[in-house]
Amino acid sequence: MNTTEVLSNLGLAQAAVATVSTVMIIGLGFLHRPSRSALLWSLAFVLAMTSTWVSIMGSIADAEPVRRAGLGLMLGAPALIWSGFRARRGVPAFPWIGGVQAALTAAAFTAVTDAAAYGLVFRLAFVAAAVFAGLTIGELRHAADRLERLALPLTIVSAGFVAVGAAILVSGLAAPADIGDLALPRVINGLAMLIYLVCATVSLLYFTSVSPTGGHTASTWPHFVITASDRLRRARRAREQSWAVLTVRLDDPTHIRSAAGENGWLRLVAEFEAVVDESFPADAEIGRETRGRLVIVLARPGSVIREHVRTTLRRITELDVSDHVDVQLSASVGWVPAESADYDLAALVVAAGEAAAEATRQGGDRWERVRP
Repeated sequence: MNTTEVLSNLGLAQAAVATVSTVMIIGLGFLHRPSRSALLWSLAFVLAMTSTWVSIMGSIADAEPVRRAGLGLMLGAPALIWSGFRARRGVPAFPWIGGVQAALTAAAFTAVTDAAAYGLVFRLAFVAAAVFAGLTIGELRHAADRLERLALPLTIVSAGFVAVGAAILVSGLAAPADIGDLALPRVINGLAMLIYLVCATVSLLYFTSVSPTGGHTASTWPHFVITASDRLRRARRAREQSWAVLTVRLDDPTHIRSAAGENGWLRLVAEFEAVVDESFPADAEIGRETRGRLVIVLARPGSVIREHVRTTLRRITELDVSDHVDVQLSASVGWVPAESADYDLAALVVAAGEAAAEATRQGGDRWERVRP
C-alpha cells in the first residue's frame, strides 16, 4: 500500500469518526445539557467533520486546493476546544481565535504552491494547533474533575499532540532541504487527528453530559442518585438528624413550555437551575429529575433550610423572562426530613414530589413540609 492509499484510508476514517463524534457531542452533550462550553465543543466537531468531508471531496475531484483547504480547516478545532474549557471556567473564551485560525490556515494552504514553502507552512500550522492543545492541558488543570478517568484521554492525547508538533517542527529545522517532503508528516498528521478526535469525544462527552461540575447546572439523574444515596446511607449510619430532601418544581410547566416554545423553554430551565444552584450551599447535592424539576439533598438545620427555600422562591419570581414568555415564573417546593423515610432516597423523592405537587395545588410560589 503506497502513501496515497494510506492517506486516503486515513481521510475516510477521519470523516467517519468526526461525523459520529459530532452527532454524539451535539445529541448526547449539548442538547442534553446546554451550555456555552458545550456549544463551543460542538462547533469544534462540526468544523472537524466539515473539514474532513471537504478534504475527501477535493481528493475525489482531484482538486488539490480544495483538499488543502479542508486540511487547514481541521487545524482550527483544538483552539475551539480550548475556548470551550475557558467558557466552562467562566473566563473570556475567545472563540473567534479558532475560526480565524481555521480560515487563515485554509487560505495559506490554498495560496502556497511551491512545495518547499507549503512544507514549511504545513509544519507551522500543525505547531500552531499543537500550541492550543497544550493550552487545553493548562485549562484542564483548573477543572475540579480533571483527574476523573474519563477526563484523562483528552489530557493524554493533548500532550501527545504537543509532542508530535514539536517533533514535526524539529524535523523541519534539522533537515531544511527536505522540508517539502511531507509524506511522513501527512501520515502522522492523519493518525494524530484521528486519535485526537476519538479521545476528545470520550472526554468531552464526560464534561458535557456526566460531570456535575462546571457552570450552574444540575447533575444528571443517574449521577445524582448514586452520590445522594451514598451520602444518605452514611448519614443514617452516623445517626445524623439534619438531612432533608427537597423537590423544587416550576409551576405550570406545560403552559410555560407551550407559550415559550422549545428554545425558550430550554433557556428558562437553564435560568431556573442557575437560581436554585446559587441559592443552596455548595455541598448540597442537586439533581435534575426532569426539566423544570430539581431534587436537592442537604444537611442543614430546619431554620437554615427555610431561609434557602425562601430565597429560592423569591429569586425565581424575580427572574426577568419577558424575552422568552409573557408570564411570571413561580415554583413550589416539597420538603421531607430524611429520617421520615429511613434515609431511603427513592421514597424521599416520591414524598418530596407529592409535597411539591400539593404546594402547587394550593396556588404555587410556596413550600409544603412533611413532618417526621
